[in-house]
Amino acid sequence: MYKDSGRYMTLSPKEVDGPAIAALLADNPDLERYEDGTVMQSLFNVSKMQRPVVVLDEAHKAYGGNGATESVRAVNRLDPKLVVELTATPNRNISNLLVDISGLDLKKEQMIKLPVEVTASGGEWRDTLARACGRLNEFQAAASVLEGGSGRYIRPIAVVRVERTGKAQVGGDRIHAEDARNYLVNHLGEAPEAVRVKSSEKDEIAGQDLLSPYSSVRWIIAKAALMEGWDCPFAYVLVMLDNTSSKRAITQLMGRVMRQPHARWTGVPDLDKCYVNCWKTKVDDAVMQVKSGLEHEVLTGLDHDVVGSDAVDVEVTTVRRRDRFRQRDIFLPKVLHRHGDGWRDLSYQRHILPHIDWAGITAPTPAAVTSSSLGLFEETAAVDLGDSGVSDATRQLIDSDPVITLSWVTRHLTDLVPDAWQVARIAGDLIESLRNLGLSEADIYVQRRDQMVRLREGVADQIEAQAEQVFTGKLKGGDIRFDLEASEPNYRMQEEFSLTVTANDHSLEQAGKPVQNSLFEPVFEKQIDTGLERDFAFYVDQHEAIQWWYRVAVRQQHEYCLRGWNQDLIWPDFAAMSSNGDGTPRLLVVETKGGHLAGNPDAEYKTKVFATLEESLNRDRGYGCGEVSLDNGNTKGRFRIMFREESFAEVMA
Repeated sequence: MYKDSGRYMTLSPKEVDGPAIAALLADNPDLERYEDGTVMQSLFNVSKMQRPVVVLDEAHKAYGGNGATESVRAVNRLDPKLVVELTATPNRNISNLLVDISGLDLKKEQMIKLPVEVTASGGEWRDTLARACGRLNEFQAAASVLEGGSGRYIRPIAVVRVERTGKAQVGGDRIHAEDARNYLVNHLGEAPEAVRVKSSEKDEIAGQDLLSPYSSVRWIIAKAALMEGWDCPFAYVLVMLDNTSSKRAITQLMGRVMRQPHARWTGVPDLDKCYVNCWKTKVDDAVMQVKSGLEHEVLTGLDHDVVGSDAVDVEVTTVRRRDRFRQRDIFLPKVLHRHGDGWRDLSYQRHILPHIDWAGITAPTPAAVTSSSLGLFEETAAVDLGDSGVSDATRQLIDSDPVITLSWVTRHLTDLVPDAWQVARIAGDLIESLRNLGLSEADIYVQRRDQMVRLREGVADQIEAQAEQVFTGKLKGGDIRFDLEASEPNYRMQEEFSLTVTANDHSLEQAGKPVQNSLFEPVFEKQIDTGLERDFAFYVDQHEAIQWWYRVAVRQQHEYCLRGWNQDLIWPDFAAMSSNGDGTPRLLVVETKGGHLAGNPDAEYKTKVFATLEESLNRDRGYGCGEVSLDNGNTKGRFRIMFREESFAEVMA
């Protein structure tokens, strides 16, 4: 910045041109010079001569705290024509406030989640974390319904503020990030890869696309690392475990969970609000702190959108197998891949992706586009500093020639195609196809997002078609195995598991009596959604052929799941063991879906996978498949996606 360089010679008067140098110094008396008075030809001096417009992000930092005076001095030394400050918390005594966006403005534009539901609790911090886990699961259930109905993907994330994060501080009296991580994984059943720590010492979300469907992150634990400069619209739950008397902490962390995904409300109440849980404080105090924090963030006008609710006591209970099923080996089939002389869980990345013919993946034919004749427009407003205030917004044509670039297109494919060279090839083919349509670059640019949706769908469909061929080929060839051998690495049903419950949680009852044939007891109402799931649970519980049934806990660590030729795991809703009239045992695996989801891509994919797995399980391959120690003999299987319109009897037949 301050180094003399020959590259700026043409921007300054020649050293022999005394009058020009004198005029330059008259206009810029504070240019940096050598001891002999010669003007330095540096980038700094060039910038000063141009009197730049300085855009100062997070401008509030220039007016307070360490180094603030130096920040102001550094900006002023550039002799700027104009300083544009961007900040959520302007210093109204210093800055000339031209644009003020209120909380009501953001609410009107659907940019923030509302209401903010505030819960405060005493007791142990572990109870607060367990309560937040239950709330996050509720958000996730709502998100799954939304995705199934509209295809819109949201993966709710919880942000946890702890008291310590440093490696040297583990084991003290303060709540450490590793304490929270261990409790989430070992007691609340979260998968290790779903829990990440972000601190100055350890940043486990660096380089992560948290909005990608392929990300597994559900929990982010931090102390101060997320206070500023980090935005993730999927963050729905804020947990304050640091004995929050600090208004500053709530103020700075509130913005981390209020941003609405896609700046568009979902219409689902649970996905258009956010949740704040404070430990060791009163509800009224917590609500006032949140309201004060919003005011401090200049999110004015939202007082009525901050609501408090008393915390319900939470405890972790152990659910065990019924007496008649204890100490018995119960195995469920897993999709396994050959590994040397043994078997291991099928891995999409390890066993499917390497066999995709990436060179055969092509860009789909561009969607039909016509000249928009509209061009690119922006909304502008003339700022009048006089009595008239600000004029109405006007629509003006952008005077530019935007071009869709290779790098921009490739960014939309890198999560689908792991080979960067193939990504560039596919992106280049699409751009060439678009330009061959004879449209202007501006017309292509205007419709670029619709083209990207079509591109992603087309590439994903081609990958899935090849992946299915790889999967079925390996299944027939014996490299993929799906059977009911009563041994690991097939899934061994656990003897017990932990579940967070409250005083308001009740056991599942039918006609006033608890269910009788579930594999585990008790079964709580919260484990089974109302409607179709509950109706099916009641049906199988009464069915005379059912020996036991089990409600699978979705996405719980070490829980039962199935794999197909896509990356996503399949979590069935129910597993049950029945007996035919001839005494032959049969495994029943069912996922329930509302009728409106019939024909949904997810339902179609799972239906195909279930049919493929059922055929494989029931095929006699001569190496003992079908034996299960619970019931000796040949066990058959039935795997079904059950829609509301279907008869339960047909599924059981």
